[in-house]
Amino acid sequence: MGWFNSIGGVSVRRIVCLSWIPWVLCLACGPVDEYPGLRLGGTVSERPESFLFLQDHEVIQLEAWGVVFPRVVNIWGVGAPDALYVWGDPDSGWATRVAERPESVRVRLGDKSYEVRASPVTDPAEKARVVASYQAKYGSSLKAMYGRPTTVDDFDLLYRLTPR
Repeated sequence: MGWFNSIGGVSVRRIVCLSWIPWVLCLACGPVDEYPGLRLGGTVSERPESFLFLQDHEVIQLEAWGVVFPRVVNIWGVGAPDALYVWGDPDSGWATRVAERPESVRVRLGDKSYEVRASPVTDPAEKARVVASYQAKYGSSLKAMYGRPTTVDDFDLLYRLTPR
């Protein structure tokens, strides 16, 4: 029975006791700062009358599903009467997942979460309006990031998120 008490000099009891920790952490993890998480949380809510209230939220949480697990990120966003908009790097993990599964996106604003459909913004006039909203809301932070005032060309990828 001595072989069962130890594997490679490590106690089996210790292995069993510690093996559950990563699973608990994964199930409980929401995003922290710039690090993605796995859990969105919030109460699933009906479509709001308008997404203009998003102006009161500095950061929103976005959930984008991969093949097996979601990726939840903290992200900047701006609201409009009928949609909300998010901006990001086309090569980022969340943006890749959104492109692959645009129908499987959720966002959390405060204590409420919403199921949304993502579509890239391609219309130049719409893009200009969204960029102006970003500049109005996050102007000083954007200027600090870029070291200069931003232009429409700095916004490589914008997604329009509309309720499903």
